[in-house]
Amino acid sequence: MKTLNQVKPEMGMSVSYHIGSDSYHQIIARITRNGRTIETLNAEIVLNGLTNDEWNALPEEVRLEQVAICLAKQLEFLSEQYERTTLFNIYTLRNNGYYQSKGIGCGWLELNSTYEYFDPSF
Repeated sequence: MKTLNQVKPEMGMSVSYHIGSDSYHQIIARITRNGRTIETLNAEIVLNGLTNDEWNALPEEVRLEQVAICLAKQLEFLSEQYERTTLFNIYTLRNNGYYQSKGIGCGWLELNSTYEYFDPSF
């Protein structure tokens, strides 16, 4: 399934979540519901010190393995302290062609993007 920008989501792909003037770099950790739901993890945790260029240069199998390792570590930690729903950022594909945060109609997910920006005025 392709979105408005015609990029198909894939496991391990970098994405940017844009809300207001801020953008957050994340990595796709799971795709469900035939591509209609994307679950992401914070890119800083997954990259584990790698630059975006180094991450993108890795073979897909290695990126998927790193996502799985990160996911396992977070599951172990969170299972002791929080409910599972706090693990992922969850986005659903909407009728307008954009992935948006589950349960809210603001912000959008840009696939195949590493852009990150925090507005200093807040």
